[in-house]
Amino acid sequence: MISLTDAISNVLNPISDLEFIYVPLVDAFDYCLAEDIYSPIPLPPFRQSAMDGYAVSGKCNSYKVVSEIKAGDSALAIKLSFGEAVRIYTGAIVPEASIAVIQQEIVERVENEIYVFGEILFGMNIREKGEEISKNKLALSKGTKLNSAAIGFLSALGINKVKVYKKPKIAIIVTGSELALPGDKLISGKIYESNGSTLNACLKSLGCEKTVFYLKDNCLSIKEKLKEAINENDLILITGGISVGEHDFVGNALKELKVQSVFYKVKQKPGKPLFYGTKGKKKIFALPGNPAAVLSCYYIYVLPAIRLMMGNPNPELKKIRAKITQDYYKKKEKSYLLKAKLINNEVEILPKQNSSMLSSFVNANSIVCLGEKEEVVKKGNSVDVYLLP
Repeated sequence: MISLTDAISNVLNPISDLEFIYVPLVDAFDYCLAEDIYSPIPLPPFRQSAMDGYAVSGKCNSYKVVSEIKAGDSALAIKLSFGEAVRIYTGAIVPEASIAVIQQEIVERVENEIYVFGEILFGMNIREKGEEISKNKLALSKGTKLNSAAIGFLSALGINKVKVYKKPKIAIIVTGSELALPGDKLISGKIYESNGSTLNACLKSLGCEKTVFYLKDNCLSIKEKLKEAINENDLILITGGISVGEHDFVGNALKELKVQSVFYKVKQKPGKPLFYGTKGKKKIFALPGNPAAVLSCYYIYVLPAIRLMMGNPNPELKKIRAKITQDYYKKKEKSYLLKAKLINNEVEILPKQNSSMLSSFVNANSIVCLGEKEEVVKKGNSVDVYLLP
């Protein structure tokens, strides 16, 4: 049995041969860049007015207005002499001889003459050429996750296509003869299935292609579906059937399919019977059947693995230290993953920590991780806290 720390380390071994694709920038949201991007232009590409007003040459009390420049005008032919000004609008080119753009609120205009009733500072209200980024400078680094701001920034640089890491194709295989699908009539001995719905919802936010399969506890059908899923997907998530009971067929099926075991069983609660293995480039997680254990293992292991496959250089959940709001007692020899609520750097362990109970996860915004050697944690002590996405 492996420790939680070693299990995470094994899952997050660097991947050197990630697949990449080229996508239109407008479709690149939430992908990670597969290359450094250097600015093809300076931004702004010219001296630019930051507001409506007057671009002036020299420091004077009054100026002669000789022209007008609107946003989009070329204005290359406009040459200002000392004491001259142009009417200018936000985003327009500022003539080279201009020392400032004076906002219209502090100017009185009489025909072609303006009088200034405020201080003129050199460079005021002018966005200098390349002020945000110079030409050929690094704009975004390889591994950057493309959020809406990053897409807007690259668009402003004139970029319309980007090289990104391909998102993995994922299969979710839910096993259990006791499971009924929500909406079906619940008969004696059956329970409604939730793991497939939970994982499907988790993966939806990542934008990965995914398929969910529901299987009875049958050795042959489980093996056949696993073989098919491994052939057609990059990552396989299995729930249930990984323990050692007479009707737990997942472990034997994985062995027969020659999936290489990286580890099986982790010294943690919940989620002890966790399997992680590989077959070629394919990653296979066999998660416990209990719903809260599934979600805990997803956040600690599966989500970071997917992020790593997508090129994210910092795939793990953000971890901080926070003060616990109550005494907590645990057994040694296992790490505990506890659903928790973090408020103002204080963290409360929520009730209903049983691995079968998802309801407390609804109000959780974090997971407290107590190490194997910890036994008594006193109120006010600092503990490790994973922040949920």
